[in-house]
Amino acid sequence: MSKKTAKALITDALEDLSSRDLKKFRERLCDNDEPRVTRRSVEDADEMDLADLLVKICTEAKAVQLTISLFSQLGFSNQAEKLRKEAAIAPGPASAESRTKYLLEGGQHFVDKHRIRLIESITTVEPILDRLMARNIINHEHYTLIRAKSTSTQRMRELFDVGSIRSTAKGKDCLYDVLAELEPFVMEDLKERS
Repeated sequence: MSKKTAKALITDALEDLSSRDLKKFRERLCDNDEPRVTRRSVEDADEMDLADLLVKICTEAKAVQLTISLFSQLGFSNQAEKLRKEAAIAPGPASAESRTKYLLEGGQHFVDKHRIRLIESITTVEPILDRLMARNIINHEHYTLIRAKSTSTQRMRELFDVGSIRSTAKGKDCLYDVLAELEPFVMEDLKERS
């Protein structure tokens, strides 16, 4: 670890985030299984408060690792890499979050490659939303926002823009699994095209 304390490293990394990205970080921290963090404990927390909380609930090294992991999950790869370098932590094996079983040749995820066709082909979106919400890939706010769209094309487009589906392998994998279950003919057709 560098000469800076874990708290200072994390504070500096969080200060590099926009206010919107900091809000996403707070949300992801609360959604994390381990360690358990309540929304109340982070709702008014600034960067220093978040860093202090992370160090209190984890060891210093684990707090930095958790921050890097959350950055990666949110798609903040530049910030994750910068913090890793500043903390002098060697990159480890790919995390479960960054590995996916649905990568195609060239490293592109199946749902990313076939995004346009999926948006155009899927006509019944609500059962997909139900399953994604049951698996904690989307929350009630996303569910309501997507359902408010007037056409299935608009709903699918909005679904693809949800943070966990747009930026995490887990979200994309879950969407793939749900589509394979509910839209097997569409998915088989796209597999043949791959």
